[in-house]
Amino acid sequence: MENAKLNILPVPTFGQLRVNYAVRDIKEYETPDKLLELADNSRTVEAVTAGGRYDVTLGEGYTAALLQYVRADNGLTLDTKVTAGSGAELKLIQVFDRGAQTVARLETQLADGAELELVQLYIGGSDTVSEIVTSLDGRKSRFDAKIGYALSGSEQLDLNLISSQAGRKTESSITVNGVLRDSSKKVFKGTIDFKNGSSGSKGAEQENVLMLSEDADNRTVPVILCADEDVEGSHGATIGRIDDAQIFYMQSRGIPEERIYELTARARLAQVIGQIDDEDAQKRIYDSLNWSNKDE
Repeated sequence: MENAKLNILPVPTFGQLRVNYAVRDIKEYETPDKLLELADNSRTVEAVTAGGRYDVTLGEGYTAALLQYVRADNGLTLDTKVTAGSGAELKLIQVFDRGAQTVARLETQLADGAELELVQLYIGGSDTVSEIVTSLDGRKSRFDAKIGYALSGSEQLDLNLISSQAGRKTESSITVNGVLRDSSKKVFKGTIDFKNGSSGSKGAEQENVLMLSEDADNRTVPVILCADEDVEGSHGATIGRIDDAQIFYMQSRGIPEERIYELTARARLAQVIGQIDDEDAQKRIYDSLNWSNKDE
């Protein structure tokens, strides 16, 4: 497939920013569909090295964790669909570890009282396009996303997140922390969409971007859509470099300026890495980031 439109913004009103969609060639799936019926109190680890489709289901009242560690030197297309039954609780971790062009889509459907905790980490990658569409159709369903990224060189990331809240008293919380170096480029589009009938629902999103180069290109587009009056939505972003006062304070404690930038960058990513409760995955992440150990 050639020149496919990906990561389409629900309200295409940002033409001047060139963020309404991304255009990429899509690689064909290299593996057949994989069905994952997660057992109660289970933990599943999937090493994703080739493109494919994952169909993940979690039964009513079940609690489970799923880790997808994605790395493919030849690039891939990954499609993951999650269906969580009433009262189910899923922790989904996705690590995108460098590699060639990657196109990923995550689609989730949450029934009454279902909860999804999403942890995503993007470590470089020559060109990554990722879309997250979460449908909070069930009453009192919850979505909590913690996302981190670290880009350097000429790496690119286009991230599109849509939280569609149709059920009553649903909640979504989205926190994104990232570091941009060199001439890397990143687009983050975060949309909280309160549908008609979602009364009593709440949604909040926050992105924190640390710019370590004047050549880095950052585009942050937070969007809140409301079709119901009885909702609470908020968004915010902090984008910039390390504060001069902070640099002065740390230098007065004998820390070199270069080290200050590195420690600050690590602190941003550590907030996300700390949510990845898998020792093997953490070790691979530290190795990929050239961190000697997690406490340094």
